[in-house]
Amino acid sequence: MRLFHYILLSFYVIGSCRVVAQGIVVPDKKYSKIELRADFRFLRAILEEAHPSLYQYTSKEVMSTLFDETYRKIGDEMTEKEFGLLLKPLVTKIRCGHTDIRYSPETRKINRIRNRTQALPLGFWIDNDRLFVAKNDSKDSIRLGTEVLEIEGNSVGKILRTLRKYLPADGYGEQYKDAMLENGFFEDYYLDVFGGKERYQFVIKTDNGLAQNITPELKPRILPTRPPRVAPDVELNNRLNRLRNLTYPTEVASTALLKIASFSYDDYESYLMIHERFFKELEQKNIKNLIIDLRQNLGGNHEIALDLMKYLMDTDFILTASAEAPVFIPSFISNNDVEQQESNRTFSEKMIKKCAEGTYCLNIPSVGKHKPYDLYRFKGSVYVLISEQTFSAASSFVASLKAQKAVTLIGRETGGGEAGCNGGIISTVVLPATKLKRYKS
Repeated sequence: MRLFHYILLSFYVIGSCRVVAQGIVVPDKKYSKIELRADFRFLRAILEEAHPSLYQYTSKEVMSTLFDETYRKIGDEMTEKEFGLLLKPLVTKIRCGHTDIRYSPETRKINRIRNRTQALPLGFWIDNDRLFVAKNDSKDSIRLGTEVLEIEGNSVGKILRTLRKYLPADGYGEQYKDAMLENGFFEDYYLDVFGGKERYQFVIKTDNGLAQNITPELKPRILPTRPPRVAPDVELNNRLNRLRNLTYPTEVASTALLKIASFSYDDYESYLMIHERFFKELEQKNIKNLIIDLRQNLGGNHEIALDLMKYLMDTDFILTASAEAPVFIPSFISNNDVEQQESNRTFSEKMIKKCAEGTYCLNIPSVGKHKPYDLYRFKGSVYVLISEQTFSAASSFVASLKAQKAVTLIGRETGGGEAGCNGGIISTVVLPATKLKRYKS
């Protein structure tokens, strides 16, 4: 199995709405075909220059054809949203879960306002091309688990296949896209692509197998009450417990459950210290079985994953075999741009070196061979819970651990690709002709 990840240059298109004197945002500004085509050529150029796996899943010939076809579809005038919806299916063909097209903060704000008046009254869970009610925010009595056959005259299969074209994901798996739709993005993408209205007509399957037309009315939305304030140290502790938490199920002897919702707790504490504390506790309690729950872990810092592996591995191991990029410094990064200073420091001779013909290597701690810890190293059985939302650094951790140690994986296919992922440095790109703003992710 190939164990590696690349430097990511993740391209987010951020649009800019215009604000009139009274402060009212005008989201429907039309850009001319000349401006839009200039922006498109710029986007294509930087993808072809700097994306580390532009042709990993889709051949250069096919991508070139897709670029040309999309270019020809640019209209005489288009809004930010229309242009974004044109670009999204093109970018998803790269099959990189970290490369996406995003609207400006102004447009996202307007979308949130729109969603309040055009919200779907039902939430869903997905099973292949079938849709089932997972949440009912309507005044109608609709049983959870009821199958939905159509929305506004469109079959559920058509809707799902259409929406998936707009969502990025690693490789060929569709499960990650469905997980994103289930976790709040279905309504956003549905309204963007199919349009919204105050009331929607659904066709559902009744308990006796018949199709029934319904037009459920949305309940008035009640704003959640603000929780009482707590002391800063209590809030920090609560946040950390949501990110990582070690418990001991009473139903199973000699077993511990380590739940890690994100590899991002280094923002609040020393992961070196907390890992040492956790594994020291496991040794003191003579724990024989360790369950690591990564089902909601969308990734984060690879060095956190590396440190965890040092407590789990018995021999020398590799988390990341190599981190490569096709360029040293991407042309879209300007050295005098304050917002890109962090990227500029990363794209430096100290961090990057030429490693092979036409490629550059990132010199970071997680790359290469590592030795496990001697102190508090876990010697029992390891079980890892995974799902479609196990992504990026979490997916790399699972793949590397499974490839080099006898562990048991329980759950569903992860959101990461087997061939590694694009990660490390995330940059936003400004499309210049429309005066778009840059935001870092």
